[in-house]
Amino acid sequence: MVAEDQGLSPTMVSEVLGISRSLVVHRMEIGDLPFRTVGTHRIVRLKDVLELKHQLDIRQKALDALAEVTEDLIANHVD
Repeated sequence: MVAEDQGLSPTMVSEVLGISRSLVVHRMEIGDLPFRTVGTHRIVRLKDVLELKHQLDIRQKALDALAEVTEDLIANHVD
C-alpha cells in the first residue's frame, strides 16, 4: 500500500503521468502541480499527481470524443 502523501521526484512523476520530466517541471512552475522543495529537490505528493492524472484523463476523453464527432461530420458531409 502506498500513502497518498508519499513524495515523488519529477522523474517519478513523469513515469506515472507518461509525460517528459521537463513537462512535469513546467506544470510545477505554472502551478498545475503543487510541490515542495527539500534542499535543491522538488517533491510532489502522490495525491497531487493522481489528481492531475485524473484531470488529464478527463481532458483526453473529451478530446477523443470531439475528434470522433468531427470525423463523423466529415464522413457524413454531403456537398
